[in-house]
Amino acid sequence: MAKRAKRPGKGKAAKAGKSRPKKTKKLTKAQAKAILEAARKGATGKKPKRERISAAALTRRANKAAPARPARGKKVPPPLAGPAMDPMVAQMKLFEMLMGFMVSKAVSAAAKLGIPDELAKGPRYYTALASATGTDQKALHRLMRMLTSIGFVAEVEPGTFAQTPVSDLLRSDIPGSMRAMAVMMTTPSHWLPWGRLEDAVRKGVSVAEEVFGKPLWDYFKDNAEDARWFNDAMSSYSGMTAQVVSEACDFRGVKKVVDIGGGHGLFLSMLLRKAKGAQGVLYDLPQVIQTMPRLPDDVAKRITAESGDFFRAVPEGGDLYTLKHIIHDWADDQCRQILTNIRNVMADDGRVMVVDAVMPPRPEPGWAFLGDINMLAMTPGGCERTEKQFRDLFAASGLKLTRITPTPAEVAIIEGVKA
Repeated sequence: MAKRAKRPGKGKAAKAGKSRPKKTKKLTKAQAKAILEAARKGATGKKPKRERISAAALTRRANKAAPARPARGKKVPPPLAGPAMDPMVAQMKLFEMLMGFMVSKAVSAAAKLGIPDELAKGPRYYTALASATGTDQKALHRLMRMLTSIGFVAEVEPGTFAQTPVSDLLRSDIPGSMRAMAVMMTTPSHWLPWGRLEDAVRKGVSVAEEVFGKPLWDYFKDNAEDARWFNDAMSSYSGMTAQVVSEACDFRGVKKVVDIGGGHGLFLSMLLRKAKGAQGVLYDLPQVIQTMPRLPDDVAKRITAESGDFFRAVPEGGDLYTLKHIIHDWADDQCRQILTNIRNVMADDGRVMVVDAVMPPRPEPGWAFLGDINMLAMTPGGCERTEKQFRDLFAASGLKLTRITPTPAEVAIIEGVKA
């Protein structure tokens, strides 16, 4: 009888050839995840463990975790940063950003036309409002509809518009009115330099002097209306900050407060209400002091107004020198000159108090970063500064920074003494 043929895979011959593959051991989820993570990040230079996941499972997981490889020769755009956003939502957000200047101008125009003052008398039909403000009826109706759409005013009945808490802030007859600020933002003094912001970014310095043919402060000297809106705007801004600053400050032992670049004196007068018995010196350019309005009687008798150039000299003998939104107007060299002038004439136990924004370490919502670009657009070297920059600036001026106190008004109180 013939011998039965041996089944393949058995015997010496089969052993000498290729053996049957061993059954693969499936990876755990954690091991598979580690392999996928390494594949996404690129070669690690390490060989994977011998355990293998099935090709089909690996493909399914890879398709979920990693984007498809681009066709050869095509460039892949970098991944988008920030939170995920629907493309339509992103488009509308960008559109709102681009139209922002229209909102600013519409609110500014409403303030200059006196619309909030008229609405303070009660809701008005647009024809009556047009008559009171000397405007075209149809054009005003269109403006009021737009202002309603952004929540500036309210349409209580068809064609009848009423005041809101926002528009009420632009009345001219209330303490702390922001009417002058709203108008000033779109006067030529700001509108024209901001219109060439890209040139300032290219050159690294404001083009305001190029736009006006003279330094900004000389422009104000020669343009009384714009200067009036600017000075009144700074006073209204003082009203927003003076209250929180005066509450945060310690005025014990203060006998003489010198407000450097103090404008029309609102900030100083509010500080003196807290610094009982102290005398005040208001110091600014001659054209500013000459246009200073009458101050409240309760503090006017304690204030002396002096004019001069703080780059050359400042009043002597103060034990508290305040600079609200002055230091951020100038480059470091000029700031050192101002602070050194103060240091040289202040009382031995005196203090310097700078009121400005302090730049956070990273961008975040708030005034500081927008204010910094405003300084780029408007001033010859001004900027908002970090805590370290303030410390360095004080030290270079013979001062020692002792304390920084944040306030709810998006400014900080930076204090220093003689080093």
